[in-house]
Amino acid sequence: MKTTTAGILAAALLLASCTGGGSAAKPTASTPSASASSPSPTPSATSPSPTSAEDQAVQNAEAVYRDYLRAQTTCLSEPRKTLPTCFDNVAIGDERNKRMQILRAAQEVDSKVSGDVTIVSIRTIKVDLTNKVNESPPTVPQVVFAVCMDVSKVNIVDKDGKSIVPPTRKPHVPVNVSVLNYKYPDPVQWRVGLVTDVRDESC
Repeated sequence: MKTTTAGILAAALLLASCTGGGSAAKPTASTPSASASSPSPTPSATSPSPTSAEDQAVQNAEAVYRDYLRAQTTCLSEPRKTLPTCFDNVAIGDERNKRMQILRAAQEVDSKVSGDVTIVSIRTIKVDLTNKVNESPPTVPQVVFAVCMDVSKVNIVDKDGKSIVPPTRKPHVPVNVSVLNYKYPDPVQWRVGLVTDVRDESC
C-alpha cells in the first residue's frame, strides 16, 4: 500500500512539473518587428490585434503554469498543513483532481516534497482562443506548451525522511501542458487543465 502510494506520488510529480521562458520570447520577438515597421503605422496598427491577443494569452497561461509548478512544492512540502483549496487557483478539471489525489495520498503517508523543477526549454505549440464554453461539447480557449523539465533536484521523502523517488527516474522529462480559460477573456482565469508525458521522446 505504502509502496503503491509512494509510486503514485513520484510518478505524478514527474508528469506535473514544468515551465520556462521559451514562450516569453514570443511577445518579445514581436516588439522589435513592430518598431521596425514604424514607418508604416497603419498596417502595424491593424495587424497586431489577433497576434497581441494570442501573445497575451500565452503570457498569462505561462504565468499560471509557473504558479502551478511552484504549487507542486508549496502544497506538498507540508501536506498535513495544506488546505484543500491549495490548487484551486492553478489547476482545473481532471488536473486539479489529480493534484488533490496526490495531496490526499501525501497526507496519508506523511510524505514531503522538497526542491524545485527547473526548465530546460518551453515552446508554444498551440494557441486557440475559440470560446464556446456553453456548447456541448464545449470549446475552451487554450494554450498548449511543449516543455522539457529538469526534475533532478526534486525529492520526496517518507515520514522517516527516506527518499521514495525511484532510482530509475530520468533527470529530464518532456511533457505537453494544456492551459485552459473557461472565463475568457478574464486574464486571471487561466488554469492548467492537462499535463501529459511525451512517450518515446527525450529532451
